[in-house]
Amino acid sequence: MKNLILGYKRGKNKWQCLQKALENCDVVTEDFDKIKGPYDRIYTVAESLLPLQVKLEKEWGLNNLSEKAADILSDKKKMDDFCITIGLQSLIPYSVIPTSPKDLDYWEDKPFIIKPVIGSGTKPGGLNYTYFKNKKEFLDLNDNSLYKSWEDPAFNNRLNHYMVQDKLPDEAENWGPYYYVNESGVLKNLLWVKGKLSKGRPIEWMSFDEKDVPKDIVYQSNNFFERLVATLRLKNMFFSGPDFYKWEDNIKMIDCNPRIGQGLQQMDDVHNNTMIPQILENKPFNYKKQIYWVMSDLKPGKIKNVKDLSHLKEYWVATNNDRLKPGETIPKLMHMNAERVPRIAFLITGTNKSDMLKTYQTVNNQLQECISYY
Repeated sequence: MKNLILGYKRGKNKWQCLQKALENCDVVTEDFDKIKGPYDRIYTVAESLLPLQVKLEKEWGLNNLSEKAADILSDKKKMDDFCITIGLQSLIPYSVIPTSPKDLDYWEDKPFIIKPVIGSGTKPGGLNYTYFKNKKEFLDLNDNSLYKSWEDPAFNNRLNHYMVQDKLPDEAENWGPYYYVNESGVLKNLLWVKGKLSKGRPIEWMSFDEKDVPKDIVYQSNNFFERLVATLRLKNMFFSGPDFYKWEDNIKMIDCNPRIGQGLQQMDDVHNNTMIPQILENKPFNYKKQIYWVMSDLKPGKIKNVKDLSHLKEYWVATNNDRLKPGETIPKLMHMNAERVPRIAFLITGTNKSDMLKTYQTVNNQLQECISYY
């Protein structure tokens, strides 16, 4: 079988783990109009490229993804609206695509988040994933870019625009599932992680066995995916998320990503890239290790000197930047998408939560001891 992976260079961590799992596989990250087939199967690891997958499947006589499904899965607002039509309205936070300040009246005294409808992750820049306490706080910016659309070069020149959505509480329990639907349309849960947010930004996640996930979250997740897969007739597709938020008597979900996510990629890595091949071959699997991805918790301040860190590199994550050096400033809050400041996260492995928390405290303290300040 000849396989094609569609993605972007910046998403190497996602397509590389899939590439390792597949034999006879090509990866295309640019010059998409020059792809020559045919291929027997296409895996897309960036949802903005799903319409391209549909186009290529039509050319090669494949039938894993429809135009309707690609349109819905690659647009956050269309996904929200679709979920409402298939009976999942109780899970969907209120959202609009604003065309004028009047469209923000609903948030007169409520917090909201602004996000682009095309594109994944909490990408910084412009108004992307910015939180506001209420309508007035946003209007004080005098920023009219909220109401405009643009061809987005970062996402295959798709027409993009902003949506405004209810901000879900940081203090809520935040659970994220990973699923795969195989060539026969059979759905399987692969992994659960529990996240922690600070000011709307992820600062950690830890993997859990399904038996340790709240039963109502598992039910809502299975129900969501069963309806999604059956209605859109999906096959050969990974899913990362959506994130399920639970607080008081409420459960809401956001951002279903139809691709391999970082949690599954990390779990595959720590198991020597044996997990994804088993998933693709419909074989049973189990995790001998759990993972804990967590931002470092460092004293804020301007760095004077950094000692040798080689003894900590086994806990480093690939997305750490190289800004932990003299002259740089450690901010009060560090999150996974911080730019122009040191961004250091750890990937801890273990068999239970308490052991991983202890390991984190140890390595975080060791990192702190390596830094002196002005």
